[in-house]
Amino acid sequence: MKRSRSRTRMPRNGGLAPMSYTVDLRSAAVPYLVCPAGCLLAWPAAAAAHHWWGTNPWAAAGLTAAGGGLTALTWAAGRARGVIRQRISALLTASGSLWMLGATIAGPWDRPWLDLWAGGSLTASVAVAVMRLMSKANPDEQPTRTTGGGLADAVAALKDARIGRPSVDGAKVKARVAMPHGDTLADVEGSRDAIASALDVAPSAVRVHRDPDSVRTGRIEVVPVDQLRDTIAWGGPSAPGRSVGDAPLRFGVAEDGETVGLWLTGRPGVRPATHVRATGMTGSGKTEWALVVMTDYLTRADGALVVVDTVKRDQTVKPVKDGLTLLITEDDHAEAFFDILADKVIPARTEALGREDLTEWMPGCSLSHLLVWVEESAAWSGHPALVQVAERARSAGICLVLSQQRWTHDRAPTSLRSQFATNVCFGIDSRDDPTLALTAETVDAGASPETWGSSRPGYLYIESPGVPTGRWPIPCRSELAQRDDLAAAVTGWTQVRQALDPVTARALTPAMPTTTTPAPSPAADDDQEEEVPALAARPGVNLNDPPDDIDPAKELDTTPTPRRFSLALPQQSNPEQARTLLREHITTLAAHGETEVRPADLGDVLAATGYTAKWLSKALAELTAGNQPLLMAINRNGRYRILRTT
Repeated sequence: MKRSRSRTRMPRNGGLAPMSYTVDLRSAAVPYLVCPAGCLLAWPAAAAAHHWWGTNPWAAAGLTAAGGGLTALTWAAGRARGVIRQRISALLTASGSLWMLGATIAGPWDRPWLDLWAGGSLTASVAVAVMRLMSKANPDEQPTRTTGGGLADAVAALKDARIGRPSVDGAKVKARVAMPHGDTLADVEGSRDAIASALDVAPSAVRVHRDPDSVRTGRIEVVPVDQLRDTIAWGGPSAPGRSVGDAPLRFGVAEDGETVGLWLTGRPGVRPATHVRATGMTGSGKTEWALVVMTDYLTRADGALVVVDTVKRDQTVKPVKDGLTLLITEDDHAEAFFDILADKVIPARTEALGREDLTEWMPGCSLSHLLVWVEESAAWSGHPALVQVAERARSAGICLVLSQQRWTHDRAPTSLRSQFATNVCFGIDSRDDPTLALTAETVDAGASPETWGSSRPGYLYIESPGVPTGRWPIPCRSELAQRDDLAAAVTGWTQVRQALDPVTARALTPAMPTTTTPAPSPAADDDQEEEVPALAARPGVNLNDPPDDIDPAKELDTTPTPRRFSLALPQQSNPEQARTLLREHITTLAAHGETEVRPADLGDVLAATGYTAKWLSKALAELTAGNQPLLMAINRNGRYRILRTT
């Protein structure tokens, strides 16, 4: 689909008249002709003045006063152009005023005034041209003080700050800025709101970029007009049929018109493989972005996509559902999947890559690239297995994407947040700290997602190893696609998607959907499975005749029987012994193949210790804390997951 070019068109004068300059051949040559033209006109002017006022003493006094005033004005105005320019311009003005006075009295055709005019005109013209050429060749060395108009006025409150001549670059106006020795650009970064107010632009339109080798110099960029206000239509898959590692997953456009993409894979010496965390409040456009990225991924040849969404289930991913390797919508299945990923899939894949002498996944290897996308991931961010996956998955060719509304400390541990090199931040709540979603450097440079909220869906910032750091503070906007178009792309490019590699498929077998397995007969061998015949098929059984020991008038008790193991221990143990007994009993349950435990399963512990259910609840909570917890609360029906006991 062809994009409209009006989105990135710069308004007349850049939207900031005092800051903008139109450069063409005439405007570039005119400044060099001003001084020679003035010198040429000075001779006939002096001749006319001599004719009229050559013998008038009052005229001489007036010319003297005018020359002195003009020199003083030049000196004052020259402060905004640097010390060297100030002195040279004042000297030229004073010299020209003295020559005009002498030529008016004696006549410009008499010597030495004729000689001074000829030699002085050449000298002054060359001096002015040299100063201008030097300032253009190295504008960083000749910044102007903040006493001019436009952007200079906007930063006038910054004492001794120097700002270079603004210039138009595409959709933005930029200028060099330098602070005095001993000061830093932090003062400029902290004044972005004041600068935006002075220029009457949005706060997010002002950005400050520091030079990599200096803390006091950099540049200011201002985007007077929002270049992303129009919806950007999805342009279709960016590289269908190619490898995931050959091209980034395109999803949007930056405010300067550049396309924006997401690199998931690494390349030695260029960029590392990365995990992605996406942040954005409800209505910020995070879901539409996710569908575009997923669709682009599913049109590649060697990618396998697993989606975990236990909140919205398949509601969000319906357009891409047909291309998914696995869709997990149940809490129990998600827990098991994360365990399998950490214990089975990652070791199997790293071993396979090691046999190919690879330290990370590369296009053309024997494994499929695996993308695990967890929507509404706040419920799983603290899962121990998920932390292990984040720490070890990159070298196995697995990319983890966690998407949630907030990344506060109570929703994700630091050990998990530190594993994400890519941050995609949409509009966030104004009460949230943006540094929890982006790096402090990007926020200091001008990124302000809290100003968007949900009012600008699709607006985002991206920090990623595949994006130059200087572009991190630049706002972008995600493309918007119709769900039918996404579904058509996923099904239309089915033929390019390769089957999941056998190594990963075998490791994922316990998590893959299967048909119902018949229950084994108690008399059957361990290696054989037999189908238990239906009750109605058994001879001599009347389903309408209940057993003799059951009262048909009473409701059947369907409460599951707690899993118990006999404890031959004395009662009334002290608290420490009771805790030890509880831990040992849970370890015994794990040894018998149990993966979860409920307070109802621990009746034998209460019977052996003599403690109450209140003590048991407190003791179970204690087993979920510490560096090596034994349990993890599932927060559903009072259940706990038994973690590793070795």
